[in-house]
Amino acid sequence: MSFLHPAAPQEVPFLLRLPIELRQHIYSYILPSTTSYASHFPPAASEPSNSEFSLTFVRETLGEGVWKMQRTLPNTSRKAGNDIVWRRGWTALLAVNRQIHEECVDLIYGDNTFVIDVAYDSIKFRYRWVLPSNLTPSQSYSFLDHFSQRNLLRIRNYIVNVEHVDSYTGMIKYNCGGRGLTAGIRQQVQNLVELLALVPSLHRVHVHLIDGAISRVRFPSGRLHRVQDKGNCAAAQTVLDPLFRLYGVRKAAVTGVTPEYMTRLEEQMTGGR
Repeated sequence: MSFLHPAAPQEVPFLLRLPIELRQHIYSYILPSTTSYASHFPPAASEPSNSEFSLTFVRETLGEGVWKMQRTLPNTSRKAGNDIVWRRGWTALLAVNRQIHEECVDLIYGDNTFVIDVAYDSIKFRYRWVLPSNLTPSQSYSFLDHFSQRNLLRIRNYIVNVEHVDSYTGMIKYNCGGRGLTAGIRQQVQNLVELLALVPSLHRVHVHLIDGAISRVRFPSGRLHRVQDKGNCAAAQTVLDPLFRLYGVRKAAVTGVTPEYMTRLEEQMTGGR
């Protein structure tokens, strides 16, 4: 494919003579891109079956037998975006000239989905790629430091996981618990929102809250169900409050929160100023 190599200064590269639609079609076969990958590996023996997560019981009063059933999406306690993998490409094409470079990076950052994991102490980009053997290794990078600011503003599609661990886990991992833990996670969300607010046009943003205080309880019927304390749920979802600053998102989805909070936040993110 000789047209991928830089041409002489007095010549117009062959690729630039093609219409932009055809060039982008060629780029899609060469450049890195994300796709949905259905893993066929069997679940670990310690993981519960899907039937155990068919519904959630919210404990209205801690320590008392007052329950309220709450219908939730499947696997709301697990990370979203696990099916997003990168197909590696040939980035040497970016070195042909400035015009092709700009077209390529807009395609790489603008059309692909970036999976972001937000924790108390970090905002990580989860890079997961598929090998010829169909294995999918992954590696995490500091999101705000790994990419240039110019390229960060090109990203249009996000899956954001925000993990709010329980106080016990917070003391072990971060030496912080209670309201300080919630405030720290909210600050990380705020740091991410400060970037997203500068993006000219966000296409798709899926925000998923992982509540680490959800436990499994075996009911008298013998079945396991997810149990969540109402007070902890209300406190945990406040870490997403900075997202109310976003607007103009074409398609927004919020999971892992109460239905009322989900509706308010989605309407705000997709609404106008």
